[in-house]
Amino acid sequence: MARPLRIEYPGAWYHVTSRGNGRGKIFRDDKDRKRFLEALEESIERFKVEVHCYVLMSNHFHFLLRTLEANLSRFMQRFNTAYTTYYNLRHHRAGHLYQGRFKAIVVEADEYLKELSRYLHLNPVRLKKYKELTVEGKGKILKEYKWSSLPGYVGLMERDEFVTYGTVLGYMGGDTKEGKKRYRDFVISGLGKGIKNPITEARAGAVLGTDSFIEWARRTFIDGREWTRKEQPQVGSLRGVIPVLKIATVVGKEYEVRPEELVKARSPWREARRVLIEMSYRLNMSYRPLQKLGDELGGIGGAAVAHNHNRLQKHMLYDKKFAKRIEEIYKSILSQ
Repeated sequence: MARPLRIEYPGAWYHVTSRGNGRGKIFRDDKDRKRFLEALEESIERFKVEVHCYVLMSNHFHFLLRTLEANLSRFMQRFNTAYTTYYNLRHHRAGHLYQGRFKAIVVEADEYLKELSRYLHLNPVRLKKYKELTVEGKGKILKEYKWSSLPGYVGLMERDEFVTYGTVLGYMGGDTKEGKKRYRDFVISGLGKGIKNPITEARAGAVLGTDSFIEWARRTFIDGREWTRKEQPQVGSLRGVIPVLKIATVVGKEYEVRPEELVKARSPWREARRVLIEMSYRLNMSYRPLQKLGDELGGIGGAAVAHNHNRLQKHMLYDKKFAKRIEEIYKSILSQ
């Protein structure tokens, strides 16, 4: 399994989450939850970390936090170890409590902080059993759910001393009565519409931000590190556009065809041509309109690019050998 990409620097913002091993519970009762928060507060003080939002669910947790030093991994290792030791002793168990390493996405705060905080705070009502509830019903559950930072944000409960509230509320006019009301209305507004999970926009499962922020992260923390190519092929998605001819070179090598032959609209090398279009779609669709991709692929239409993608996805479902070949080509392009 590839190691998660860690980007650490002073002042970095992160969305952090971790799930129970085998999706099992990490809390059995409120005593566990209280000890979890105590361990969190102890680690915050020791490592100079700011927790701005949190939510505890039965089998996972979410944090929105900022590290004043470049020490996210050390902070999480100490915190997770402290709680796991307590949990195992109390419940007479051994082994891992969490499923693999924690997940952390570095975030461009000004662009995503407000939306992330709302999505995090809505976790308690995103369970399947609440799917058919009305907005009013979901709102009631949120107000009564005490294992998140939301009550402190909107004045429903006494605040957690270890939570930093002012930054998020600053986007609502400040840490004032009016600011709290605006934030409450902002969160509740997310119940009436299918808001998109901001985390799905993260590149390489590690960076959430504008193109310029992602480019900065790539130049600063990725470029020049050979280990990323071998252990973390996903970092390739942090780059910009990959020229079609470069993609054709890799595909052509796999199929023993000259790349110039593959970029022709009426190339006789049908499978290799289809793979070239698929790779161009996968790697560049976030950066180029489909029609622009079609122009570079010999002057075909954007609809043809999308149609090719759909056909190949269906083909890969029943032809596992072909699917494996596709994935190997994809990894090979990213490692160039």
